[in-house]
Amino acid sequence: MNSKSLVFAVFAIWSVLCWRWYVCGLMNACGDDARASIEEVVAVPYDRIDTSSAAQTPEIQPLNSAPNRPVSPSNMYEVQMEEVEDRMVIYFPYKSTRKEDNDAIDSYLTNLAQILVSSGQNVTITGHADFVGGPAVNYNFGIRRAYGIRDILIKKGVPKSQIRCKSFGDRKPVATNDTPYGRYLNRRAEIRVGD
Repeated sequence: MNSKSLVFAVFAIWSVLCWRWYVCGLMNACGDDARASIEEVVAVPYDRIDTSSAAQTPEIQPLNSAPNRPVSPSNMYEVQMEEVEDRMVIYFPYKSTRKEDNDAIDSYLTNLAQILVSSGQNVTITGHADFVGGPAVNYNFGIRRAYGIRDILIKKGVPKSQIRCKSFGDRKPVATNDTPYGRYLNRRAEIRVGD
C-alpha cells in the first residue's frame, strides 16, 4: 500500500469516527432515542385561534405561586420551570419547542394570563437555544419556543398586542455548552412581565 492510499484510508476512518461521535454522541440522533425525540411542528394561523372559550376565574392568584424549585439535572428530558430574579425561566429538552404537560407550568401560565388580562401589562418572552446547530436554526428554535408560550397565553385570553416575542438563539448562554446539562440550561424561554 502506498503512502497516498494510507493517508486516504486514515482520513476516511477518522471522518467516520468523527461523524459518529458528533451525530450519536453530541446530537443524540442515533437509535430509538432519536426517533422518539422527533416531533412535528404544525403552524396554526393566528386568526384561527379560538380565545373566546378561555376559562376565566374570578380570583387572581399571585404571579409567583408556582413552586420555585431548582432545575434538576436528572430531569433534563422534561420541561422544567424556575424563577430567576425578575423573570420565570422554562427549560426545554433537546429539539423541543413546546411546553409539554406540566401542572406547575400550566398553573403559572394561567395565573400570568389572568394578571395580564386584568392589569393590561405587557410581557416579553425571549427564546434561547444551545449551540448545537447553526445560528439560523438556533434562532428559529428560540423564536418557536417563545411563540409556543405566547400561543398558550393567547388561548388563555391575553390579547396578542400585550405579548412581545424575541429570540437570541445561541448568543446568550447561561451555562457551558460543553456538557448536556449546560446545553439543557441554555435551551430556555424567559418570561418577563412589564417590559
